[in-house]
Amino acid sequence: MPVRATIVSLGMVTAAVPVILVSLLARRTRGLASDEVAEISFKEDLNRSLARGLLSILPLETIRRFFKARPVKSIMMSRRFKPFMDQLFIRVNSETCNGYWICKGPPGKPLVPKESDVVLLWFHGGGYCFGDPLRPAVNLLRVAEIAAARGISMSIFSVEYTLAPAATFPSQQREAVAAYQYFLKDEGIPADKIIMGGESAGAHLLLSCLMGPPDSLPRPKGALLLYPWVNLTNHSPTFESNQHKDVLSKRLLDRCVERAIGERGRVDALNLENLLKQWKPGTEKTWKGILPAYTWVHVGSHDVFLHDVTTFVENARKDGARVDLDIADKRPHAWNFAVDRDWVDLYCGLRPRTLVPVGMMPGSAAIAEGFFRVFHQGM
Repeated sequence: MPVRATIVSLGMVTAAVPVILVSLLARRTRGLASDEVAEISFKEDLNRSLARGLLSILPLETIRRFFKARPVKSIMMSRRFKPFMDQLFIRVNSETCNGYWICKGPPGKPLVPKESDVVLLWFHGGGYCFGDPLRPAVNLLRVAEIAAARGISMSIFSVEYTLAPAATFPSQQREAVAAYQYFLKDEGIPADKIIMGGESAGAHLLLSCLMGPPDSLPRPKGALLLYPWVNLTNHSPTFESNQHKDVLSKRLLDRCVERAIGERGRVDALNLENLLKQWKPGTEKTWKGILPAYTWVHVGSHDVFLHDVTTFVENARKDGARVDLDIADKRPHAWNFAVDRDWVDLYCGLRPRTLVPVGMMPGSAAIAEGFFRVFHQGM
């Protein structure tokens, strides 16, 4: 990060933290008689308030640097994964698809992806402005391990798509469609072996991808949507009711939308900015025709997206799509990855193939449970 940008960001943090702390204390004092304060511990409220407040004001370039992936080398050289380092994080850089094979088959049991029982095609989050295809790498490796323990061989590919401002939406939709076509045609993976997964903006991109291919392309086996950002206008009741409970803020999301879409993008991305709206007149689309045979949706009860996500699920069900919704009690946006960060070093320090203690990497375990729902229901 340039020195000047670093100094400016540090100055913003120094000025903002006292304000955030005073606001937190005042809010909790006012709410002592309500259930809202009892819902969240002071420590958790402090962590969420700092995250929400700082992400609202810091330059998006600073946030992007903060959200860079954990160095791959540290994972590959860890005790658990060093014996398999040549099998992990394999780069793909073709004309139609960029990204990484997180694993080709479960760690330690390499397979040609099309010979796996399932291929998970993953789209990372980050508001189309930050994030990284390798940021969820450890979590995805844990999901592959859990699947292998239940007799399912899984290969996982994390798609790299161009972030704003280098590209604006719907360029990312075209890249996602091209990636899907690459796996069907170049990799020779049957559609009924592909499950698509995505978090936040990545889940929005996943849905946009399913809306984008020509009718001749088959739909994947299933879809796994974590806290999908289905309404990029950022207006819903839970933006108000969960504004002090979540780590996200409307201000951050609005800044991301302005950079990632802008006025021109709103024309080009018609029907994609707000997936809760009726389709454009003349386009005969239904969620039953767009979504795979089975879709699993997950969101926390403290997520500002909660109302939009539940509305999306209701609309999809009305269209005849098979969609299940799980709501994690008192969890904020992206909780699966946040809660696992405290476990990553211990997890990577375990011996290869040794059992992972119960309760370690709980966020990844929850994702795996959603995957099993999709895998078995989509059969």
